[in-house]
Amino acid sequence: MAMTECSLGGLSTLDSSDIDAVTRMTEACMDVLLDPTLWAWVIGLTVVSIAGGALIGWIKGRLMAGILWAAVLGPIGWIVVALGRSNLPLCPECGKGNAAAAKACRHCGVNLLQSAQRSARSRLKGADSDGSW
Repeated sequence: MAMTECSLGGLSTLDSSDIDAVTRMTEACMDVLLDPTLWAWVIGLTVVSIAGGALIGWIKGRLMAGILWAAVLGPIGWIVVALGRSNLPLCPECGKGNAAAAKACRHCGVNLLQSAQRSARSRLKGADSDGSW
């Protein structure tokens, strides 16, 4: 009884009419697929990938999208989330993203609640140096 290796080379030399050889090949391949070390690596890399996707998604304001894309595509999902649009609320003055609960813009320092209540016309009038239209 020859030792059967689960590889493409072993598969190419397999005599498909020999039931015992096919059974040995199947058992060898099942042993490789059910190896606990392989599954530990797969689960570990998946957890790391999801954690990275969650971090990138949290930074972009898209936590669930980061988790899902990373779970499905791994590190490629990180790129998808990182290059996607941000769901962070924009500052009405400078147009940059801020945390959802932020009271002041982290970029320009303007009070977000007061600035959001002002109309576009009043913002334009405030930017005009001599106060005329």
